[in-house]
Order: sequence, then C-alpha cells, then structure tokens
Amino acid sequence: MVKKKATLRDIGNKLGLSAMTVSLALRDHPRIPESTREKVRAAMRELRYEPNQVARALATGKSNLIGVIVPNSSDPYYAEVIRAIDEAASATGYHVLLSNGSYDMDKYDERVRDMMALHMRGIVAAPPLTSERPRLPRFWQGLLESDFHVVLVNRQLRPPIFHQVAADYMAGVKLVVEALAERGHRRIAYISGTPAMLPIRQRLAAFQRQVKKFHLDWEDSLLECCELTFAGGASAGRRLWAANRRKPTAIVTFSDTVAVGLLKFLHDARIDVPRKVSVVSFDGIAVGEFTHTSLSTVVTPMYEIGKQAFHLLIEAMDGQHTKPQSLILPVKLVLRESIGQAPNR
Repeated sequence: MVKKKATLRDIGNKLGLSAMTVSLALRDHPRIPESTREKVRAAMRELRYEPNQVARALATGKSNLIGVIVPNSSDPYYAEVIRAIDEAASATGYHVLLSNGSYDMDKYDERVRDMMALHMRGIVAAPPLTSERPRLPRFWQGLLESDFHVVLVNRQLRPPIFHQVAADYMAGVKLVVEALAERGHRRIAYISGTPAMLPIRQRLAAFQRQVKKFHLDWEDSLLECCELTFAGGASAGRRLWAANRRKPTAIVTFSDTVAVGLLKFLHDARIDVPRKVSVVSFDGIAVGEFTHTSLSTVVTPMYEIGKQAFHLLIEAMDGQHTKPQSLILPVKLVLRESIGQAPNR
C-alpha cells in the first residue's frame, strides 16, 4: 500500500498554522519570523514532506523543470543526448520533461506551449528546420523576443539564432571522403535521409563538395534516400545496388542505424564487405562495433552534446549570455573492418 504523502495542511495542523502561512514559510517570505520558518522546516523533515513541484511553479512563477523535445526519443542518437541531459539535470536539482515532436513543426509548437504553461523557463530541442537561415514561424519568432530560452541540439544555424550545440559534421564528412580516396575509391555512393531536415541537407551538401574536391566519379544513381531506420538502410542499399550497372566501391551513409541495415542487405546478397564495397557512416552508436563486419564511423560526442546543451540552457536562464552561443564539438573517424582498399574493376 502506498503511503499518503504529507501536505502543507498536515504541517499546518501539526504546528497550529494555516496552510498559507506554511507555504510562505517554505518560500522564506519576510512576513514570517525566522523562528516559525525553522519550525516549519523541522516539521517538513519529520513528516517527510515532498513539495509539489507543479504547484510551486504555479505559485512562484518558477519551475525546476526543463523541457526536452526531439523528433524520436528511441533513436540511438537522441537517446544518448537525452541520457546526458537527464543526468546533468539530476545532479543540479532539475527535472526533465521529455516529449517527441516527430518532424512536425506544429507539434513542436504545441509541446512548447504545454511546457510554458508549467512555468518552465527553457527547453532543449531539435525542431524540424530545413535551412541554415530559416524563416522562423511566428510562434518561434515570438520565443526570440520573450524571456523563454531555447537551446538547439544537432541543428547548426549560420549565424546562430538560438543557442545551439552540435558536432562538427562537416569536418567528419571530409575525414570520410579523404580516407576512402586514400584507399583508391573513385566511385562512392551516398545514402541520405528523409525527411530533408537541416543536418541531412548539410551533410549531403558537404559530401558533394568533397566529391568535387577529390574529382571523384558522380552521377544521380549514386544517391539514395531513406528513413533513418534499419529497414530503411536495407531497402536503400537494395535500390542503390540495382540502379548501378557499374557498382560503387564504397557507400557512405547518413547514420549508423542506416548503415546497419545496409550491412544486412550486403550480407544477405553475398556482397563482401570490404573486398567488394566499403561502408562508412556517422554517429558512433554502440551497435556499430558489434555488427558482423564492424562498422567504420565518424564518432560524434552525443553524450557531450546533451551535457553541454543542458549547461548552456542553465547559463542562459541565469542571464549569463546576451547573444546566441554556438558550440561545435569535434568528431573523430574510427576505422574498423568495413573499410578497405578499392577493388580492381
């Protein structure tokens, strides 16, 4: 049986005070003598009183809640970011309210309104922006002009509009193409993501710039797009292989999740990795180390992104920043079994 929680009325009854007086005492109101405040604190400890955080937020206009809104909390990338935010919040007395916004800006608007109604002062979010210089919807433009604070994760606007924390994906793309070119690969395919959110667009553009820089072969049949799932990666790999009579010697994928699906297709089709085709990806999630052929990947500091996003939000709420801050964290390329020399064709 769950024991009933003590209330302000219970503390008041014990001390012969009204619930309002107890409430004021807990907020150190100057109208309440220090001796009374101490008695209230002692009774609170004795009765194991736990404040109702929502009620306190409504009464004071402040909350120790922060919001986190991501497209899909089950995505391994965002799951690690969320874990970091939650641990950093717990260590500093904050609590996290998590919500999924999918890829729908209207849903993000609704989630933010709900969080503001709980007297939150800020959120960490990954809204479905599609441009580095977005034309913000009216609601988000209003957030810029309010005292509500927003930190973007995995969104790199140029110049920053909100505070933002991301990894240096452009440098990561350069590392990948350089590594493949050094191993003789000239015909490199790319599997991108859908829908075309900002990081998806930016990484594809960076890949195409590197293809031109290294004078690599390129044609439209070397590009495929898919949902960022295992099944999406497998299907995209099947389409890509069928569309090219002259097969690519390497395939770069937007994410490790997509790459795992691609490796499954290649394994089932008896296409040897890396002797016939190399595979390189992005993220550095744990599963890539344990695939049948371990996955070469650009490791991004997902946990650090979440941790830094939380601290940046707290600093913003404390008034430490007057201009949008942009933290771009370094990445590293980890080479495993899935990369090799280009085959002779």
